[in-house]
Amino acid sequence: MRVSAAAAAFLRYCSEEKHLAPNTINAYRQDLAEFQSYLGEPRAIARIAPADILSYRNVLSSARGLAAATVKRRLACLRALFAWLVRRDVLDVSPFARTELRIRLPARLPRCLEGRDLRRLMLHRSARGADSALAIALLLATGMRVGELSTLIIGDVDSSAGRLRILGKGSRERTVFVTDARIREELRSYIDVRHGAQSTVAERRLLVDAVGRPLSPARIRRAIADLGRVAGVARRVTPHMLRHTAATMLLESGTDIRFVQRLLGHRSILTTQIYTHVSDRALQTAIARANVLGNFTATKA
Repeated sequence: MRVSAAAAAFLRYCSEEKHLAPNTINAYRQDLAEFQSYLGEPRAIARIAPADILSYRNVLSSARGLAAATVKRRLACLRALFAWLVRRDVLDVSPFARTELRIRLPARLPRCLEGRDLRRLMLHRSARGADSALAIALLLATGMRVGELSTLIIGDVDSSAGRLRILGKGSRERTVFVTDARIREELRSYIDVRHGAQSTVAERRLLVDAVGRPLSPARIRRAIADLGRVAGVARRVTPHMLRHTAATMLLESGTDIRFVQRLLGHRSILTTQIYTHVSDRALQTAIARANVLGNFTATKA
């Protein structure tokens, strides 16, 4: 079996048997296509050796200068492919089993919006129309991913209760809530104006442009970045930054981390715990405000 055939079969397995999200399938497809491009010519999957994996890693990290996280993700896709081939008895052993790969990721805290930048963004979020205005409000209110927002359909939205059913990574469903009455009204009004009383409205994507075309994740990203510039935010604003901001604000307000984990759709609470480092700022501010030793250090012995 050639690499191309093995990759195609693996993608079918991920889609039809594992039911992975379309975005995940597309990412796997791109990663596998890049590996095939690196090989340069058709090759039998059984001829892929540990040296090929190490050489590919070096090309990605050194020659192409990709970030460590990107290199790790692309190799993880290959590792999953070969592990699947071993389970199917196509291969006796994976080349990764004889390869020592250690890619250390730099410790990096999530990027969040400061309070003043958040106020600017909310103040200017309607400058490019109702679509991007609602996108920003929902991302901040629920912490959902941009891919989840772009695929959200009307049938999964209860605007009166502010309840949204999300299909997240790994086809895992969860429910998020919009508790602000003004945002709920904005959501209800948007549905009335954009979708009206069409018979097939339940299956339609929530976010569509003026001519009814669904907004892609890339289009939402561009709109949010543009609004960030309009609002005068110095850093580039991204949907994931809004997700980080939502999580941080909830933790800083005292919300239980288990609730935040559920809201964000994290499989493990360890993923959610990174936000506790960000909320240390609030802890430091609270301790400084309390100044519990102030009265003692001010007195003389």
